[in-house]
Amino acid sequence: MLLSDQDIEQLSKEELKTEVKRLNQLINDQPGYQTFKDLFHESSDLYYILNEKDEFIDVNQSVVDKYGYAKEEIIGKTPVFFAAEGMNDLEKVRDLMKKVRKKGIAVKLEWWSKTKDGSIFPKELILRKGKYFGKERVIGLGRDITERKNTEQQLIAKNNQLEKLNKELDAFVYSASHDLKAPLASILGLVELIKMEGGHFNAQYIDLIKTSVVKLNEFVEDLVEYSRSSRAEIAPKQVQIREVIDDCFENLKHMHEASKVKMIADCRQSDQVFTDPARVKVILNNLVSNAIKYSKKHNPRSFIKVSAQQNGSGVSLQVEDNGVGIPKKYQAQIFDMFFRANEDQSKGSGLGLYIVKEAIEKLNGTIEVESKHNMGTAVKVYLPNLH
Repeated sequence: MLLSDQDIEQLSKEELKTEVKRLNQLINDQPGYQTFKDLFHESSDLYYILNEKDEFIDVNQSVVDKYGYAKEEIIGKTPVFFAAEGMNDLEKVRDLMKKVRKKGIAVKLEWWSKTKDGSIFPKELILRKGKYFGKERVIGLGRDITERKNTEQQLIAKNNQLEKLNKELDAFVYSASHDLKAPLASILGLVELIKMEGGHFNAQYIDLIKTSVVKLNEFVEDLVEYSRSSRAEIAPKQVQIREVIDDCFENLKHMHEASKVKMIADCRQSDQVFTDPARVKVILNNLVSNAIKYSKKHNPRSFIKVSAQQNGSGVSLQVEDNGVGIPKKYQAQIFDMFFRANEDQSKGSGLGLYIVKEAIEKLNGTIEVESKHNMGTAVKVYLPNLH
């Protein structure tokens, strides 16, 4: 016989414990209960039984194991108890629970859960209406979908990478057809002029041919550098920043206009960072060569200053100049492949800053550019230690 609510209120604490034991025994004696109990508790899925107040009245052993709470800590709580803070639309979930109760419609949703030790995981949750010991309840079935989510993220990342590669390929085909054809057409035209003049070499023609060949060579070198930088594995080691800066200045001193620009290194001999030395050289060579190319021709005080400051987690670099600068309207595009702000005045392939950004990203670093047209540019780079 089951006691009424009024009878239960009259029981002492000891009598209440005895009554709970008696009821549990009655449940255990019900035909088929042991089979239900075995299926319920031995399932690897997460099972929840909720009453009309959205409170847990039963959960299976998988829930206890997954969340790390004793069953007694869970019973009487609502789903918010397991919710990862700020990661679920709780109002939407409450509306879905009402829909399940009133219309008997099963619903599926994703839920971010938090365990007792603070770890967070995503689960797929199916809510449906069902009978639990003769009463209508909401029954929840949950599954950890961390692995599926990781796979989805990997697919998204690969798809984004594929889209990026396709855009780069389109840009490459367009730029290669333009930047390779134009100098070749110039050379062919100059050769025809020489032939028309009876094969006599005009010094001006030779200079123009040389300019076109140099431009072709620089373009090919940039392509090779991009290919090498994008494919090479990262090989970290201790890098002495001052040595890299000095080598960079030495390698670029032959550039046209380099002799008219004062080059300054502002760092200590001891400044160093644990990273890939080849990519650090690529970064500095491109930034300094860019600064030389776009220095002001008739400014006797043109300078390029490379600064470095080491801290515990890495090194901050800055390449500053007082050259022609970058118009504000182009600054958002300067890292795009083959982008050149002004085709008429451009002196490079449009790959330099793109290569720099790719190299920095591979080293888990950051880059910022501050520039004012006709006043100069400051490029700030941060490279962390790759221990």
